Amino acid sequence: MKTLRWLSSVLVIFIAFVVVYFIVYFFIGNSDVAYVIARVLGVNEKFAENISLLVFAVQSLIITSDWCYREIAKFLEKRLTKASKYMTPFYLGSKIGVDFIAALPKRSILFTFYLMLIILELTGIIASAKDYSAIAIFVIAVDRVFKIWPDEKGKLSAFFDSLKRRIME
Repeated sequence: MKTLRWLSSVLVIFIAFVVVYFIVYFFIGNSDVAYVIARVLGVNEKFAENISLLVFAVQSLIITSDWCYREIAKFLEKRLTKASKYMTPFYLGSKIGVDFIAALPKRSILFTFYLMLIILELTGIIASAKDYSAIAIFVIAVDRVFKIWPDEKGKLSAFFDSLKRRIME
C-alpha cells in the first residue's frame, strides 16, 4: 500500500513539473510561432518581428496575471472533485503546477529580466535589448495602472460627489 501511495505521489509531482514546463514553453515559444506565421503569410521581416513582439507583450500580460491562474485553478478544482481515482493524480498534479506558477513573483521576474537586458546592453554583451525591454516596461506599466485604478477612481468619484454637494448648497 505504501508503494502505491509513493508511486501516486511521484506521478502527481511529475505531472506538476510537466504542467509548469508546458506553460513556460508556451510562453517562450508562442511569439516565435507568430513570427513564422507572419513570414509565411508574406509579411516583411521587420513587421513580422513587431507582430511577434506584440504577441509576446499580450501573452506576458495574460501569463503574469493572477486572474488567469485563478480561473485555471477553479476549473481544475471542479474537475478534481468529479475525477475518477485514475484521473485524480492528473488533476491534482495539474493543480499543483498551476498553483506553483501562480505563487511565483512573475512580474518581479519579468522586471529582473528587463534590468538584466539593460545591463547586458550597456556592457556591450548584447547588441540591443530595446524591443524586449519595451515589452517589460509595458507589462509593468499596465500592472501598475490596473492596481492603482480602483483607488484613483474612488478618489475621483469622491471629488465629484463633494463638488456636487457644494454646488447644490
